[in-house]
Amino acid sequence: MLRGEHLAWQFDERDPVIHPPEYPDYVEPGTPRWRRWWLALLVLWGAQAGLLLSLWPEGRPRLELWLWSAVLPLAWLLVLSLRMLVWQVGLINRDAYRNTLEQARQRWWRRRSAALPVDQVLLLGPAGDVQAYYLGFMAARPVPQPETDANGSRLRCQLARMGGEDRCVRLGRHLGRQALALPGRAERWPRLRGLAWVGNAGSEAAFVEALAAGGVTLPETRWRMGSLDELDALIDTFPKVCGQKEDGLLCAGVVSREQAGEGEVPGEAGFLWVVKRGRALGLHRGEYLLPEKNEAASDLCQQMQRYGGLAEAPDCLALDAASMAAFAEGGWSANQHQLAEYWGALGELAPFVGMSLAAVQVAESGKPCGWLGKDETGRLAMGVVVSHGG
Repeated sequence: MLRGEHLAWQFDERDPVIHPPEYPDYVEPGTPRWRRWWLALLVLWGAQAGLLLSLWPEGRPRLELWLWSAVLPLAWLLVLSLRMLVWQVGLINRDAYRNTLEQARQRWWRRRSAALPVDQVLLLGPAGDVQAYYLGFMAARPVPQPETDANGSRLRCQLARMGGEDRCVRLGRHLGRQALALPGRAERWPRLRGLAWVGNAGSEAAFVEALAAGGVTLPETRWRMGSLDELDALIDTFPKVCGQKEDGLLCAGVVSREQAGEGEVPGEAGFLWVVKRGRALGLHRGEYLLPEKNEAASDLCQQMQRYGGLAEAPDCLALDAASMAAFAEGGWSANQHQLAEYWGALGELAPFVGMSLAAVQVAESGKPCGWLGKDETGRLAMGVVVSHGG
């Protein structure tokens, strides 16, 4: 992040629960056992009648005897009424408790199902900065094969390779210039409220300087976005920061890897989102798969479908083989769109490239698109982008 040139935004009021809350059910109030109550009445009333008849003095009016005989049934009816009152109060409390829990669950789902409204998407990758190339991943169009370095080992953007400047800085500057060339900038960028950046401070500074050179001065508000948790915070904060329809944000980042894990090829990429209220694409929260907490991939897939309001699993793309295999049991198959060999290892940028690719496909087809990937620490993640029309 830029030092001494921006106001660091503090996220608060985060919801630490990332899975549907589970509450204990209300103890079901016991239903009166009517047979026992009637049996008790018959037994006690019979015993009372026998006792009264055996002890009743001769000559006393029989009407008084019958009045005394009615005492026990009346007492039984009073006790039964109290028992039924307790039962009905318990039922009312149970229904109120369950209704309160259901409202809490619905509030949780509404909050977790919130999406970032994305207006425009820009990608840099092995095919360079020609955006039409990145539409071919989910369509029957050929995709240009990535170029590698002299050793044939690195997936590099087809950008300028001369000079000793840090490649992340060059990527950041190029991403800024490409952002300035997006169509409708005057209409779509009237009131930018800040920048959320994925990457190092040098690349962020180069991006901001490139925008400034083109006449776009960003506010000093900056957000750090290096994980799905920080994206969560941005989604929650967006309505507060961008309170008016004209307000918007830029979310962007670049990465240039020099090394990768065993069996992986270092990759290089960049992305940019123009985020604005009321736009057609809804980028929903991503979630990590947590097998250490006995979490099943199928359950997480169902949760993600509910985020997007989907009745079935969407078409998916995967940025690595591990995520593709992990989520297959939930019906999220990316067998035809496994892109690891094309993009390589992207570290912390991988989930955001996955989201960007999914957003590009949704903008093209109008159909929801899921993304599968892993972050820099190897945590498997998934998410979905949907079209809201418009």
